[in-house]
Amino acid sequence: MDGKVTYEGAVYSSGPGVEVGDIVFVEDWDGRPASEWSVQRIGVLQSKIERYTYQIYHSNRYGKHNLSKLIPRHVLVGFANEVFGFDGWKTDIEFVETKDGFPGSTSSISIADKISADSGGGAGALADRYTVIAEASVKVTLKDGTNTRMTGFSRATTPSKIESFNKAKKEAVNDALKKALLSFEKIILEHELKTKNDFYVDGLYGSKAQKI
Repeated sequence: MDGKVTYEGAVYSSGPGVEVGDIVFVEDWDGRPASEWSVQRIGVLQSKIERYTYQIYHSNRYGKHNLSKLIPRHVLVGFANEVFGFDGWKTDIEFVETKDGFPGSTSSISIADKISADSGGGAGALADRYTVIAEASVKVTLKDGTNTRMTGFSRATTPSKIESFNKAKKEAVNDALKKALLSFEKIILEHELKTKNDFYVDGLYGSKAQKI
């Protein structure tokens, strides 16, 4: 096999009341570059991240699996502003969820929380501490439409319910944002591989606009 994807010879069928000829087939553009601009800019972002990585490790042999824990949020945001421009990218918080720390107990929320006393101790000081486990999803979109989304996690335990909620929510969102910015590298690597194998059947870029 040469690894190339083709729809020649594919057989399509439809259910009652639906004509195959009326169906418009559209590829999923999420997670792939929308223009040459994003390919070039993401490459610049990655070079900045790798230089920062070198300062930490003195080598690039360690990979990127734990960079979201090592690179501060303000550093990655600064890189993004330099590379994409202050108005060249945006973030959307898609959801925030919390767990109360007990197995099988989960609550989905918009801007609310579910907080429980820490279950790891007995009476006394531990009874006055509150734990929030937060999960957040953040979508990062560049000005040409290129986008990626990632999930972040956090756990906060403090003497205050409000403080625990605010801390957990903020850290989960920050974790998701950092992972999303770091995940642009994977988008470019996959795009290069798919381009090499003639994967795209309706054009190289999702937006059709190759110049921004």
